[in-house]
Amino acid sequence: MSIFDPSNLQYDSWVVLLMIVSFVCMSLTIGSDFPQVGKSVRSMFNFNNRDGQLVYAPLSLFGLLLAVIHTALSAGVFIYTLKGSGVDGFSETPARSVLSLSVVIVLFVVLKLLLYISVNGIICRRYYMSSQHFRWASFYIMVISILGTVLLALSVMEIYLNLNVIVASVLAAVVAILLEIGTLFKLFTAFFKKKCSVLVFFIYLCALEIAPCFLVWFFVR
Repeated sequence: MSIFDPSNLQYDSWVVLLMIVSFVCMSLTIGSDFPQVGKSVRSMFNFNNRDGQLVYAPLSLFGLLLAVIHTALSAGVFIYTLKGSGVDGFSETPARSVLSLSVVIVLFVVLKLLLYISVNGIICRRYYMSSQHFRWASFYIMVISILGTVLLALSVMEIYLNLNVIVASVLAAVVAILLEIGTLFKLFTAFFKKKCSVLVFFIYLCALEIAPCFLVWFFVR
């Protein structure tokens, strides 16, 4: 059995085209207001100042759609560079495999957004959450777009600069964990009121944060 080499993807015109599409989507979304994105990231890790404000680049519905497409394509390419032609259940063609992975990621993001909107609305009506709950969808899409940008950069380095796959995996995991920590901190300080019990917040994390992560791990492992 031959070992998959990500650098071979540089000769696949369709995969390169998908990466270009992802880059264009990134440029039209978070790239168009990068200072605001940087301000948002800093607010996620400003643990000494719990301002409780959601800061994110303002995007239209079309802009949010482009951000999701960017994230899905970037993640699809990155996962394929890790697993190669051994991705179970997908076509042998690299571009089709990337598209198949991207579609699954889009469905996952849409499902999680629907869960956020519905569960946050219920919790808000029970007075455990502030009135900003409807803004979380835009903030969440911005966060995953940042992760998508990192994954796209790592994919480019794997394909064109021969970055080691293990090193790329570790870097991607570190960035994902840091973004998750910042997201959870911002989630608690921006949404949940002080009278919220630890049990309510723990159940919320299990349902909307921990369970989806295990679902993604089970699918891509």
